Amino acid sequence: MKQNMKKLFLFTMVTVAGFSARAISIDWTGGYRLEYVDVDRPTLSDPGGKKSYGLNYLYLQPKMIASDGINIISRFDVLANEKPAYRNSQLGSFIGSGLSTGAGANTTAQNSESSNMRVSQLYLNVNHEYGSLVAGRAPIEFGMGITHNAGRGAFDHWMDTKDMVGYKFNVDNISFMPILSRNQQTDFGIGGTISDQILDFEYDNKEIGAKAGVFWQNRNTSIATNDVVAAPAGIPGAASIGGGYSSKTVNIYLERKWTSFEFRIEASFLTGQTGAKTAAGEDINYNSYAVASELLMPAVDSPWEYGLKMGAVSGDNKDTANYEGYQLDRNYDVAILLFNHRMGQSDFFSSGVSHANDAAAGNGLSVANSADDESIGNAIYLAPSFKYLWNEKLDLKTSVIYAQLMSNPENYLDFKKDLGLELDIELIYKPRERVTWSTGLGILSPGAAWSGGSGNNWDTKTNYGFTTKAAITF
Repeated sequence: MKQNMKKLFLFTMVTVAGFSARAISIDWTGGYRLEYVDVDRPTLSDPGGKKSYGLNYLYLQPKMIASDGINIISRFDVLANEKPAYRNSQLGSFIGSGLSTGAGANTTAQNSESSNMRVSQLYLNVNHEYGSLVAGRAPIEFGMGITHNAGRGAFDHWMDTKDMVGYKFNVDNISFMPILSRNQQTDFGIGGTISDQILDFEYDNKEIGAKAGVFWQNRNTSIATNDVVAAPAGIPGAASIGGGYSSKTVNIYLERKWTSFEFRIEASFLTGQTGAKTAAGEDINYNSYAVASELLMPAVDSPWEYGLKMGAVSGDNKDTANYEGYQLDRNYDVAILLFNHRMGQSDFFSSGVSHANDAAAGNGLSVANSADDESIGNAIYLAPSFKYLWNEKLDLKTSVIYAQLMSNPENYLDFKKDLGLELDIELIYKPRERVTWSTGLGILSPGAAWSGGSGNNWDTKTNYGFTTKAAITF
């Protein structure tokens, strides 16, 4: 009996020690988010198509340390959004997702729908003295995130990932990373591929607060995999495919920080051939650009902090066969309502190329039933802000956003460019480290642009939006 007890004790100790060793080799990070959104009149008319929804979301990022400098990193999304249009986002699941049994009436349900856990990232990271190797499905980000944005913010709803192999060379404050990425692989052959060739060059001097970088991306497809005419998010005006797709996107970034002043600016230029043709047989090529900048005067000797966001994003010129429109990343926001939620009676920002309708829903997503999937496009904007640091835990931020359209989106008659003025007020509470609760109110007074000119005369009624959200990162 004593011998058996000894064996059992030794077995238990070895098992516990084994589990402890394995636990030490896994580093867990992640975040949890809970939020509620209410938008009174997104159509800017009566009826207003009021939106009101809550979201619940958790992500886990285990880093498995296989050996010194060799890591396997993954990401699990818990209660991910089930709508096909938002499946690869960080939106989270609806609060009120229906009957879990799949039978019976929702009005008499006693529990809620379960959800699948999704794996959005999995990659190998090998680090050594002179650089690091990344191979697999990994996040990608550059500069201010106006084009390439991994969604690392506590309240970001979107993420950029790539199936890639890249090696980052580090020399003092300079890094250089060539990347080969494959965005589409139809089967095991080579005829159904979409691939990227990327060069990421960055300078980061933390001692003087200076950053600079260039991100060059070239994307190519064959004629067989070119789907830019696919509805509903195809290139406007595209009627047929005449060849393969070949585009070049170049982003340039500059940042400088001093004690009492900071600024950053990023510009992006998109050129190339879409491979599509108009109904008249003209080639449709890219010729687009975007410039965004941010200025900040941090609170140093006073509780006041001042900021400014401004930028210009090109819009499509309907008088040419080419496509001149550009869309910033959906994570890059300047307001609670404007450029964040779909509004009005037309696609004024030409953003239909970046947020596809949900075909599985039958009638698709619209202004009245979509999430905050709008993006900045076809506009010039100015957004000054000031923040009062009430105490160590509480901040009050106020922003004023003014914007105009760059071009007439549909050649409307007697069209005006004024998008109006928005006032945002946000209360930010941080009760402890890595915990944030934000409550915001946005009021938009629409400009004449939303009327669509004399040929439409759509309503331009004031719109209100309210949001409250909490995030925990670990």
